[in-house]
This record gives sequence, C-alpha cells and structure tokens, in this order.
Amino acid sequence: MNILPKKRWHVRTKENIARVRKDEAEFEDKKLQDEFRSLIADQEARTDALRKRARSSLGLPSGSAIEKHSVLLSDRSTSLIQGNKEYETEKKAEKEAAEKSIGLLTYLGQSMLDAGGQKPWYDLHPKRLRSDEDEKLKKKEEWEAKKKLRADPLTQMNKVSEWFEKKREEKSLEEAKMLRRADSCIAAMPGLFPDDISVPSKSTSSFLSKSLQETSACGSSQQSSKKKSKHKRKRRHRSKSHRSSRSSSSSSDEIPSTRVSDAIVPTPGPSSVAIELAKRLSMDKLRAERLQRERKERERAALVMAKAMGLSQAFTDPGQPEVPTDEREIPFNSAFNPELSAALAARRQRHREARRWSYQ
Repeated sequence: MNILPKKRWHVRTKENIARVRKDEAEFEDKKLQDEFRSLIADQEARTDALRKRARSSLGLPSGSAIEKHSVLLSDRSTSLIQGNKEYETEKKAEKEAAEKSIGLLTYLGQSMLDAGGQKPWYDLHPKRLRSDEDEKLKKKEEWEAKKKLRADPLTQMNKVSEWFEKKREEKSLEEAKMLRRADSCIAAMPGLFPDDISVPSKSTSSFLSKSLQETSACGSSQQSSKKKSKHKRKRRHRSKSHRSSRSSSSSSDEIPSTRVSDAIVPTPGPSSVAIELAKRLSMDKLRAERLQRERKERERAALVMAKAMGLSQAFTDPGQPEVPTDEREIPFNSAFNPELSAALAARRQRHREARRWSYQ
C-alpha cells in the first residue's frame, strides 16, 4: 500500500502503525505491573493481618524489631518475584529484528544493513559483483540450452516416435486382448468354427536335405568321371610315340571313342537346386501369409457371431476378474444415480455431437 509522504495523519503509515504497537505494548506492560503490585499488596496485607492475629493470641508486644523483620521479608519477596531480564532482552531483540526486516521499525540514520537488507551495488566488492554476474550468465546459458533443446526438431521427432511407439504397444495389447476373446469364443462354439485350417505335411527342410544329398552324389560322380578321363589322356600321350606307324589307321577309330568317354551326362546342378529352393521358400511364405489371414478372418467372424448371439464371452477378457452381479456389491445403482447410467451418458454425447455439427 503506497501512501504519500505528506499524509502523515494516515492510519496505515509505518510510523503510525509502529506508534500504535508501541503504545499497546506499553499498556500491556503497565497492566501487568499493576496486577503484580496488587498481588504483592494483597499478600503483604494478608501477612500483616496474620502477624497481628498471632501476636494478639500470644500476647507479645509489638516491637520495632519485628516490624523491621517484616519489612526485610517484604523487600526480599519483591526482589525474588522478578522476571528474567536476559529472556526479556532476547525477546525484545527478536521483535526489533522482525520489525526491521519488514520495514516497520526504523531509526534515525539507519542503513540498509541495519535494516536487515542486502548490500547496495556500490558497497559490494568487484569480485563479489563478478561472481554474481558469472552466476547470472551461467543460469542464462542453462536456460538458453534448455530452450534450444526444446526447439530442436530432433527432440520433437523423438517425442513423436515415442508417441507412435506407445500407440503401437497399445494396439498390440488390444489385439492380444481381442485374440484371447476370439479364442474363448471359438472354444465355446466348436461346432460353428471348426479347426479346418490345414497345414501341408511336406516342409522345405526335407526338400532341402534331399536336394543337398542329390547334389553331393552328382558332384562325387562328376569328380570320378573327370579323374578317369585324365588318366586315359595320360596313357594315350605315353603310347603315342610307340604307335606312330598306326596313327593314321587308328585315329579314325579312337576319336569317337574318346569323345564318347569324355562326354558328361547332364545332371541337375546347384543353380537348378537354388532356383527350386527359392520357389519353395516363396511358396511357404505365401502359404504362411494365407494361413494368418484365414485365422484373423475366423477370429473376427467368431467375435461378430458371438456379439450377434449375445454371448458374454465376446465382451469379457478371460484375464480380467469377474464383475459382481449382485446389486449389493455394485458400487452404484442407476435407479438412484441416473446421471451415472450408460444410456443417459450416450444420449448426452449424441446431443453434444448434434449441437457441434449444427454450429459448424
């Protein structure tokens, strides 16, 4: 609350508030002192009355010594019944510090340090100023780094990828739940959905082992035939010098025999086996995809049929706990809480959508 300096008469000025509080404190102290004095006076009057009664009963004269002794006792009682001065001074210092910190209590010539505030900039050492500036720069750099990190497109892409990954996980969980429901429906209705998805008995692994055996046998036979042909050629080369005279007559007979012996019988090679294997693999892949499609269609049909027939297994997950059907165990009843019923909620949703489309 800002009050102009010329309005000293205002009730809410700091000086007036401090003066009022000071007057209230003085009044409380004076009141306590008066009560203390009244208590002491009552005690002294009571003791005097008791002494006089005792003297009158004993028949003793009233002497000055007894009166002096009573005066000493009264002085001692007043000296004993006093507050703790150290505690009072500590409380007073705490109160002054609190009032100075909020600016309520000020003295003439009081500085900012006396008031409990921070040092002004002109009273600070250059090193202190430099350290403060370094801290500010460090904080600013951290803030700028965070700002750049938030504005970085890679972070946005990571967020989007995380969102998509989360959606994929939710979709996979929903699909697994639907599969469990479909399996329960199929198990409940084996007559409607027989397990007629057949898988072929022949597999690619058996064909692969058979083809490898055939290729190894063909390779061994080809190697043996090559060795035999090489041995025959060496023998012909050695006997050529000895049979030079009969070369013209026997050349016509030996050429067709060598050609027939060197001829290789065509056998299925590794290239044809690889082609056949690739065909078999593609066929197996297509067959697996077809079986997966058939299973999905059967599960979907099972869910549709179960919903059409009103079976509860299509809507309940086997892993979920059973919902109590007793009205006493249900947390609320639609008759007593109509605003919580599903029909009214759906009606309200349709009404909102209709209003939204009308506004658009």
